[in-house]
Amino acid sequence: MLRENTMDDSIEQTVKFSIEQKTKITIPPGGNFDEILSLARQLGEGISRHPRYAKLMEADARVRGDASAAEALKAYNGAVMKIAEKEQKRQPIEVEEKRAVERLRGAVVANEAIKAFMQAQADYAELMKKMNDAIYSQLEAPGEDTEE
Repeated sequence: MLRENTMDDSIEQTVKFSIEQKTKITIPPGGNFDEILSLARQLGEGISRHPRYAKLMEADARVRGDASAAEALKAYNGAVMKIAEKEQKRQPIEVEEKRAVERLRGAVVANEAIKAFMQAQADYAELMKKMNDAIYSQLEAPGEDTEE
């Protein structure tokens, strides 16, 4: 016989704030919007304290403070956008334009501040993927814990 949920029943869900830390949060059945927003804020606070987030912010500040990195990115992005616009308009792209993009890409890749930023960005993206996987696993199969 199926039992109806009562207000005293609760659903225990695990929210992973970081790879190292788990926090158990109890949400009453039919949790309201404000409770869910509160949990999202708690998750955001946990992420903001994670070393990968701190490293990303440090790397971002370093790139913004490095004039040569900023100039290399600006030049590269401008050249890529110019080619993309030409492709969209079905205009011919000159060999020299392609070479310029490759040369500028080389300058971007060679810049140490940009390299550090790209690594920090990849590490942070991996963290966020794991966060999303943990959330979606609870939407698909509530109560089951996921592998880290």
